[in-house]
Amino acid sequence: MRKVQATQDKMSTATLPTVKVVADGMDRYVYDYFAYPHQKAFHESRAKHRLLGGAAGPGKTLALIEDHMLACRQFPRETAPQVHTLILRRTHPKLTATVITRFREKIPKELYKDFNESKGIVTWHNGATTQFGSMQYEHDVWGWQGQWYKIAYDELTEFTFGQWQNIAAWNRCPVSKRATKDGATNPIGIGARWVEDLFLKHHVCVEMDANQKNEYVPEDYVYFPATYRSNPVYANDENYIKNLNSYQEAVSKALKEGIWGIAGGYFDGAWDEAYNVYTAGSVDLVPWGKRWLGGDWGFDHDSAIYWFHEDDAGLVRIYRELVCNKHTPEELAARIIRESRPDATEDEDGNDVYDYELFSFSHDAFASHRMGKAVNSIGIRLGAVLRKAGIIQPQESTRDKVGREQILYDFLKARVKTGQTFNDDTGHSEPITVAKLQIADCCPRLIRTIPGAPRDEKKSEEIAEFLGDDPLQGAGYGLYAKYGKPRGKPLTVRVKEKVAAYAESRNTTTEELEPTSRAMLTRRAVAIERAKGGRRGYRAPVFHPRSYQ
Repeated sequence: MRKVQATQDKMSTATLPTVKVVADGMDRYVYDYFAYPHQKAFHESRAKHRLLGGAAGPGKTLALIEDHMLACRQFPRETAPQVHTLILRRTHPKLTATVITRFREKIPKELYKDFNESKGIVTWHNGATTQFGSMQYEHDVWGWQGQWYKIAYDELTEFTFGQWQNIAAWNRCPVSKRATKDGATNPIGIGARWVEDLFLKHHVCVEMDANQKNEYVPEDYVYFPATYRSNPVYANDENYIKNLNSYQEAVSKALKEGIWGIAGGYFDGAWDEAYNVYTAGSVDLVPWGKRWLGGDWGFDHDSAIYWFHEDDAGLVRIYRELVCNKHTPEELAARIIRESRPDATEDEDGNDVYDYELFSFSHDAFASHRMGKAVNSIGIRLGAVLRKAGIIQPQESTRDKVGREQILYDFLKARVKTGQTFNDDTGHSEPITVAKLQIADCCPRLIRTIPGAPRDEKKSEEIAEFLGDDPLQGAGYGLYAKYGKPRGKPLTVRVKEKVAAYAESRNTTTEELEPTSRAMLTRRAVAIERAKGGRRGYRAPVFHPRSYQ
């Protein structure tokens, strides 16, 4: 008899029943999986929907893999071939880097019959299978139609509510009535709010329609919290703890202690990396599309320049980034010319021609010109060099900070329909949508800055000033100059948002408020909004009126 022991430290662990597998042949193979207490509780729960985690590093991904292996092996060979489970990550690169890598590291080959690398399917010895897959876009959910005994989402908060809910029809098994759908996650991501609502607060989320709200059963959703200390391997790892402490304070607390609701920044609810980031070079930027530039000036701090493209469908892509400092206007212009060369065409005389419609540059770069002093401002000096190379001169950007931030938020959140797919179960077509604003992965500074932009505590409709916000400014200048001031939300919408936010702060919904209280709240919200004059670009903060209940 050969024996292998899971590599997790035995300290402070609880042992699950030993997995014993008889391989094809005469060898008996024994595998001991020592689950930590939070993992053990997760495995033993019979809840319909289980959520494991909170912090970074307590062994969430491994627990999902082990959970599916343990579940599959309970079936006899006669029925096991009808048992199929599914473990998902939002994107395929993340699936490969985490779930599949952890499977290869931790699950000995003796415990399964086959692993099909190209399809990502594990076949266990009894004939049951586990599929590793990804679901990058919301319409991808319709590609997972089938029969799944167990479905698990690794990093559940990276998924939208639709991606979680719309697979429900296929969460079934012909040989078991205990089909489950679970997750493991940190408290950060596009789906953090709905996950917190369902699993921690135990009330309906705003993404639900009336029917889904009626069907929601709080007892079906069970949360198993963990902190970085829950895994003894990392609990005293000074380097790991130092890395967690290097984040902004709110993010650090979320990743270390698994604290929910504190890491949401200004773009929370709009930024979705799976939608808003694309692989550079994977999209053909048609030559007849509209192109322009936007940029922020800096010398001690960074200058940040961005190249924009809009196609026939109205999709806007930021496809190039230049972030640098300690450059004179002339040196910065030379860098812009060099970076722009791939966009150039030649005229009849062989000269480079750049078809940029505009270049919106930060207003402070034109300060001396605007104040009536020497006209040799930074913007003018930059433009003089660009003009000689055939690139349009920069124009002074808007000073509307709130408007710039709002239009960036709106474009990140907006979706454009590009096609449709047929849902066999419902007999209806489902739309295929993509983000209106997409950023190439060759723009790392902008991609890193957006999700970390903090909301101003005193003016919640604005981004608080923070070191390193130059990429946001440069991208905002470019969008605003092209599309103008964002449309203000109608009064009725702003009022509904305020009342809904107040209801959420009381762990209830607008519909569940007592009618008299709802009417009084609405009247007060109307008065507040009218007093503000319906300011454009306004994003309503949490409503804290006098209590009416």
